[in-house]
Order: sequence, then structure tokens, then C-alpha cells
Amino acid sequence: MSDTDKSRRIKDLDAFLEESLREKQPEEVKEFYESWANTYDEEVSLFNYNGPKLMAKEFAKLNVPKNVEVIDIAAGTGALGEELKALGYTCIDALDGTKGMLEVARKKNIYRNLFQFLFGCDDKSPITNGTYDLAVSCGGIGPGHIPYSAFHDILAMVKQGGLVCWLTVNPKEGEEKETFNSVITELKDSGKWEAVQDPVRVEEFYKKEFALFYVMKKL
Repeated sequence: MSDTDKSRRIKDLDAFLEESLREKQPEEVKEFYESWANTYDEEVSLFNYNGPKLMAKEFAKLNVPKNVEVIDIAAGTGALGEELKALGYTCIDALDGTKGMLEVARKKNIYRNLFQFLFGCDDKSPITNGTYDLAVSCGGIGPGHIPYSAFHDILAMVKQGGLVCWLTVNPKEGEEKETFNSVITELKDSGKWEAVQDPVRVEEFYKKEFALFYVMKKL
């Protein structure tokens, strides 16, 4: 690919990325990622998406035992799962709303089980409450993706004393940030989880955007 062709493709991807962050109904999110599944890995590499590597680096500092049961939320094509496997974690399951993404992930032989489930719909979760020691998500929670209200459902999947860890861009000021803070605070005030550490800022999540790494413990 010539530099000119690459530049043109990146501009197209910029527009595609902006569309991915637009607030959507759950079924629209599903359709969007279904159409992207087969070229996702190749195309995100063009705009330097570093989320999985950055999250794995911060997660490793927690020294979580390698034998924990992990659910990768919004697992996509398995990029975070690959990083966790490289760290020595092998008991990892995947959950994503898009069949096409999960089919790409399946071929990488990272996950024991793969579940298709879309947060925000009325469908029953395929995950029994209290199944996992750890829930992780990289770039999958926020506008255009999993709604912040889904933290209730994600927390339910985790055992008491387990962790919920995620990496995401900082919510925008206004309604988005208010919704995020409201859910986080509600779960804290109701005694359902507590922060293990302050959010950690990581640079160059994608391009020049920074992101925040959160770690919460289920009480």
C-alpha cells in the first residue's frame, strides 16, 4: 500500500471511528460491528489503537493470580484476550454482541467459551451470577458501545471479592459524564463495589487520546 493510499484509508477510518462512538441503539451497535468484523484487526492497527497492550500492562501490576476465571466483556476479535494469555492467564471466556467478531476470536484459540450477548436488550444474560473472579473490558464501555448502566449486569457476573477492570476514554463533560458518575457512585453507595485504586491515566490509547484504567472490587 502506497503512502497516499494509506493516508486515504486512514481518513476513511477516522470517519468510521467517529461513527463507532456515536450513541446508538443496541441492535445498531451489533450491525455496525458485524459489518466490520472481517477487517477490524487490520484496520485498527492503521490508526495505532494501543488499548489492549496498555490495559494488559496496567493489569499486570495488580498481580492477580494466573488461575482466576476471567470474562472478557466486549471481547471483539480477541485483542485483549491475546494480551492476557501472553501474561499467563488461560481460564478466559469471551462475551460480545457480534457473531462475526466472535468467529474471528474463535480462530485465535484464546477463549474456552464464547458467548454472544448484547447489553441493553431484554435478552437474558448467558452468564450465571457469580461465575467469574474477574471481568475485564477494553474500549467497550461507553457511547456507541456498552451503556454505563450495564455495570450492574457485569458486576453480577463476578464473585464476591472479585474484580471488574476496564480501560476507556474519559467520559465527555455533560450528560455522558453525569451518567457515568451516577452509576459508579450508586454502586459504591449501595455497598456493591469499591475502588481498588484511583483511575490510572494511560497515554496514546489511540492516536493522541488518553484513557483511564479502572479497578473495582465486588463487595
